[in-house]
Formats: sequence, C-alpha cells, structure tokens
Amino acid sequence: MVAKSKCYSCGKVSSGMPTAKIKGEERTYCADCYWKIDKEYKQKKTCDECAYFDDEKCKKMKIQLPPVVVGFNTYFVQAENCNHFSTDKQTILDEAKKLEGKGQFEEAARQYEKIEMPDKAQEARKKIIASPIDVSTSVKNLAKKGQTLTYYCCHCGTPLKIGAKASKIQKVCPNCNGDLEVIDLGKLINQHAEN
Repeated sequence: MVAKSKCYSCGKVSSGMPTAKIKGEERTYCADCYWKIDKEYKQKKTCDECAYFDDEKCKKMKIQLPPVVVGFNTYFVQAENCNHFSTDKQTILDEAKKLEGKGQFEEAARQYEKIEMPDKAQEARKKIIASPIDVSTSVKNLAKKGQTLTYYCCHCGTPLKIGAKASKIQKVCPNCNGDLEVIDLGKLINQHAEN
C-alpha cells in the first residue's frame, strides 16, 4: 500500500505529493498548491541576480544563505529584504575583476555572465586551465555534485575512489603502498568534469 501525505497548504490527502523545503522545514503539497508555491517563488527577487551572491553565500554579509527548495528548483529569496542587494553592472564588473585578481576565475566568469559578458567569462575560464589546479577544491566540487571518480593505482591497478563516496585524498595505495602523489588528481578531475 502506498503511503499518503497531507498537503501543507490545503490539507488534501493524496499519494506521491511533491515536496518543498521552506524555512528549513520539509513540506508536502498537492499538485495545485505546489504549482502556486513554485509560481510565487519564481516571481520573487532572488540573490542569484545580486553582485554579492556566490555559491549559496552572500559575500557582502559573509553568511551562508539557506535555500528554499521547491521540487527541483532552488531559490535564495533573502534578496526580498536585503539592503545590500545590487545588480549594478559596474559593481558586478568590479567584483569580477577582483575575483580574477585573486585567481578565482570560475567565480569571476559567473559574475561576467550575470552582466551578459560571455566573452569575458570565457576568457576567465581559459585562465583556469592555465593556473595550477587546486585538488581539494576540485574534490569538494565533485562531492557537491554527488559524483565519485574511480581512478587506478599506477603501481598495481587497484581501483581507487575520490569525490562524494570518498572525500579523503589518498597519498599511498592501500593495496601495494605505492606513492599516489605521482598521479595528477587535479588534471584527472578536470578532465572528468569536461566530459
């Protein structure tokens, strides 16, 4: 027998209701109420458009922002009541240049895309390849995406994992004790990300 749920808004009881995470609380909604909730959040001003927003954080306030998840959509609606919200093109451009200066090319590229400068975004991303690869950041990005990369020991061929299922970077093979630092994990992960 299929479990039935009660709609958070109207109280209707049914099975297979979609969920939403609002104010940290997981809620179920009937199809009609879900549609209304999703429509409501799509119309709100979101932090994604702000010059200070980056990867679920507000750089101006220096805080992690709690998302509102409605089905497969994620909204950061703190912008509705934020005094620092800015879509000023010059502010975003200045922020992108600062990020490039710090070597944070992907973040800079996202800022350029906000102000519809795809050529500058592409230029910034080209610098990622030219700069040394930060393996720990690459591993965190893999894990965040829920991905695990299998690679093999260059000495004995033992399969090794890195990413969501194994976030610790191994320095020696657990099977043969061979040195794994000869493997360029950063390059391997970036090649995986491109595919």
